[in-house]
Amino acid sequence: MKNLKNIIFIVLLIFLFVEVLIIFPNKLEQQETQEAPAAVTQNDPSQPDQKAQGIHLVETQQGSRDWELFSQVAEGYQGKSAVWELQNVKVLFYNKEKVSFTVTGDLGSIDGKSKDLRIKGNVVTRSENGYIFKTPSIFYNAKKRQIVSPEKVTMQGPKDEMGDGFVLEGKNMLVQVDDSRMTVSQAVRGSKKFKDGKDFFITSDKAEFSGKSRQAKFSGNVEMKYANLRLQGPAAVFQYKGVTDLISYIQMQGGVRVSDADKVATSDTVDLDLFKNIFTFRGKPKVVQGQDELSGEEIIFLDGGKKVKVERVRARMEKRD
Repeated sequence: MKNLKNIIFIVLLIFLFVEVLIIFPNKLEQQETQEAPAAVTQNDPSQPDQKAQGIHLVETQQGSRDWELFSQVAEGYQGKSAVWELQNVKVLFYNKEKVSFTVTGDLGSIDGKSKDLRIKGNVVTRSENGYIFKTPSIFYNAKKRQIVSPEKVTMQGPKDEMGDGFVLEGKNMLVQVDDSRMTVSQAVRGSKKFKDGKDFFITSDKAEFSGKSRQAKFSGNVEMKYANLRLQGPAAVFQYKGVTDLISYIQMQGGVRVSDADKVATSDTVDLDLFKNIFTFRGKPKVVQGQDELSGEEIIFLDGGKKVKVERVRARMEKRD
């Protein structure tokens, strides 16, 4: 009888051993496996996967630097396409290993796949030679290496020896990083105040600026006003003297009309020396004042049009009683 009790006791111990060490852990493992998906589905997809302070990134193309980025805060979202959201952004855009443009803004984002950039909020784009463009936002196409903004643009040109730089407004900015060229292609309105107190105004369909030199070109329905003169033509090119900041002259091209209170002058081109206040008409130049007409090989307005000089003059005068 005693032996039977011992045998039963031993069997019970063995059964308990199997239950604790084998069956119970197996049930626990199955329970954890079933509960795991529920824990994953409770994650908030709006929360960043990564967050970092003081970010510095460098992107290259074909062995050369494309852009270099600095950000105070960066938050990473993986998802279908990795995206980084940025705060207090500064981006340097390179051309042949030299900084051509610098863009700053309040917020930004990086597409981890395409390396395209978006920046918004008090966005300022600065060219290497001193042009400043302000826009609500910009988009950088990494493949084309272009900075674009279809919104309103305000430009401040660099100062020169004749006074403050051009102030310009328009829409639809395009910056071509490889060519160091900036274009505003809609509703262009610009002005400049000279040291002598005279104001210069210009409107056009399009304006182009170089990030390397100081040359600028306005095209499409160009109209300029300076002192009492009004100038109209298809295009105007601003030429600078050598590498200085001094405007050498402004040339209007493609058929030009200049008028003031009492006369009208036309020619193929007009060179405007605003510093000396001399306007030179070339290419079938003609001046009409009342019923009188003057033409020649070259016509020059001196002192802003108060005096007229004609080379090889041909005149048609209306007979008066």
